Amino acid sequence: MQELKLNDSKGIYRFLGQSMDKLTGQSEQCTKGRALRLNDPTYVYREADKHLLKFLQANNPPNLACYILASPQMGKSSLMVNTASRLPKNRYICIIIELKTNVSTLSANLFYLNLLKIICKRIARNSNKLLQELNSFWQEHLDIAPSQKLQLFIQKLSTIIGNKKLIIFIDEIQKLIDWQLQESFNNLLNTLAASPETYQQQLTFVLLGTANPAYLLPEASKNISRVSLIQLSNFPENCPQLLPGLKKVSKHPTNLWQEILFWTGGQPFLTMSLWDLVTKRLKVQNDSELKTQMEQLVNSEFLQAGSQGILPYHRQSIENLFIRGDTDTIDSRIYALNLYEKILLNSPSREVSDRTLGRSHLLRSGLVVKYDKLLKVANPIYQQIFNKKWIEQTKQLVIQRRCYNMASPKIFDRDVFLLIDQSGSMVRKDQSTGGKIRWKFLPEPLEGHVYRILNETSLDGHKICEEIVATCFSPNRVNKKTAYITNPSQIETFFIENQPATSTYLVPTLDHLLSQWFATRNQRGGFFIIYTDGQIDDRDEFVKLIESTCRKLNNQDELKIVIIGIGSDIDPKFYIQLDQNTRAFKDAKGLECNIIVFDLLNEMEDIIDLLDRQLEDPEAGMPTWAKDQYPELFT
Repeated sequence: MQELKLNDSKGIYRFLGQSMDKLTGQSEQCTKGRALRLNDPTYVYREADKHLLKFLQANNPPNLACYILASPQMGKSSLMVNTASRLPKNRYICIIIELKTNVSTLSANLFYLNLLKIICKRIARNSNKLLQELNSFWQEHLDIAPSQKLQLFIQKLSTIIGNKKLIIFIDEIQKLIDWQLQESFNNLLNTLAASPETYQQQLTFVLLGTANPAYLLPEASKNISRVSLIQLSNFPENCPQLLPGLKKVSKHPTNLWQEILFWTGGQPFLTMSLWDLVTKRLKVQNDSELKTQMEQLVNSEFLQAGSQGILPYHRQSIENLFIRGDTDTIDSRIYALNLYEKILLNSPSREVSDRTLGRSHLLRSGLVVKYDKLLKVANPIYQQIFNKKWIEQTKQLVIQRRCYNMASPKIFDRDVFLLIDQSGSMVRKDQSTGGKIRWKFLPEPLEGHVYRILNETSLDGHKICEEIVATCFSPNRVNKKTAYITNPSQIETFFIENQPATSTYLVPTLDHLLSQWFATRNQRGGFFIIYTDGQIDDRDEFVKLIESTCRKLNNQDELKIVIIGIGSDIDPKFYIQLDQNTRAFKDAKGLECNIIVFDLLNEMEDIIDLLDRQLEDPEAGMPTWAKDQYPELFT
C-alpha cells in the first residue's frame, strides 16, 4: 500500500491513504510484508475475513471494537485493506492508521488529539477550518481528560458524516502498551460501550498488532458484548486462488502446493514468498524431481548464509518481539527462549500446560504452533533459521538490554528542576527541528523526557522523583514563576502559558533554585536540567556559580547540572569543556568535582542515559559525536 505521510504536528502516525487503489505490487509485499494490492487474485480469504466483515456490518447495536492480535506478518494489513474496500462507501468511512514504532513515549493528550486531527482531515474536504475548531476546543478544555475530549468532539463530527459509520483501523496497537496508554484506551471503550448517545455508536475501532491479549485487554473490556477478539490463522490447505500460478510450473499444482505448505506450515508471509519464488523460478517436468527442486530453492533463497534476501525483514520482526519491549517482560522473554530451545532440540513437539512460563510469549512470536496441548516448531524454515545459535545470540541481546536499561542506583531519590531558555532566539527555525520554531518543537521531546524521569523505577521500587519543578530563564532577573510537573501532559500547557522573550540570562534563576535546593534537600541529590539554544549572556557569572556550587558539595555525585543544546546557533565547545571539567572545580573536600553534563537534543538517545552518564564514570561519559566533531578537545 502506498503510504501517505500525514502532516500532523507530532508525527506519530502513518496515514495509509484515502485512495486505496494505489498499492504496491506483489514483490514489495513479499519482501516487506505490506498489504496486497486491492482485488489481487492471490488474496487468500480466511475465517477472519468473514468474521471481521460481519462484525463491522452489525447494526443492532453496532459493534464498538475488534482486536486482531497475531504474530508478525500474518496478513493483518492485507486483511484490513481488503475488508475496508468491501464496505459500501455510502454507509462507511474507513480510516487506516499505523502507529509509528520509533516513537518511544507518548502522552494521552498527544495521542487523542492527533487521532482527531487525522479523522478531521479524512472526513472534511477543506479541513483547515475544522482543524482550527479542534485546536480551539482542545485548549478551551484543558481540565478535561483527553479521551473524554475525543468523545465530546465526535459529537461535532457526527453532523459532518451524517448517518455513516466511522471505522478506524489502527495497526501496531501494541504501541499503546509501550506508551502506557492501554488502560486509558480501554476506559474509553468502556465509556463508549455504556453510552446511550447515537453519535458515539457511529464509531468503531479495528485494532491490529502483535500484543498479548492479556496485556492489552483488561478484564472489564472482555465483558463488553460489543468488543470482540478475532483469531487470524495460517493459510488453509485448500487455497484455490493460488493454484493457477502453480499450473504454469507443474502439471500437478496441488502436489506443488502441498510441498510449499510442508516448508512454510501455511505461515502467510513465508507461504506467499515461497509461492512467488516457485512461480518465477521453477519448472517441474517430473513429479519425482519436485521435492529435490523445492529443497534446492528453499536452501538457496532462505537458508544459505548470505542468501536470505527475502527473509531479513521477517526475521527481524520476530526477533524484535524478544529483544524489544518493557524491562518488566524480560524474564518472560528469556523463559520463552528457553522453552523454544527445549522444543527445538529435544523433540519434534512438547506437551506444555497453559501455566508454563514463557508459553504465551512464544506462541505470540509465531515460532511454534499449538496442537491440543502440544507445541511444535511452526515449520522447517523456522527450524533451521531460528536455530540453537540464534537462540543463544538472542538471549545475550535480551540480557544486555536488561543491563542497558538498569540505571545506576545513584540516579534515584533526587530533586529535579527544568530550566527552559525563553530567549527571543527560540522563535527561530532549524533543519534539525523539521522547520518548526524551536519553542514549538521542544515540547514533544521534553514531554518524553518528563515521562521517563517520572516513571524510571529501581528494582527495589525507588523513583527519581514524584514531581519536577519547571521554570524559564531569559531576563537578567530571577524568574519566580514555576510549575510543578507531575504528569507529562502538563508540558504542553507550560509552553502555552510561557512565550519567548528577549535575552539569555541563566544565572539569576539558576542561582535562586540552587539556593532553594541546598536549603531543603534533606540528603536528596539533585538534577538541574537546562534546555538552551545558544550561548548564555552571563557566561562568566555562570562559570563562577558552578565553581562556588562545587565547593558546597561533599562529592560530585550529589548534584548534576545537565545542559541540553537545541538548534543550530549553539557552539558546543564551551559546554564540552565544562563537561570535561577543564577548569578543575573542587568539592568541599578539595577533590575533583565534575557536575556539568552536556549533550545536543538531536544527538542524545535517552534522557535517563544522559542523567546516568557521569554518575558512574564522568571521564568515559562524553558523547561520541563530541569526540568526532572536536577531536582537538580530547587529545
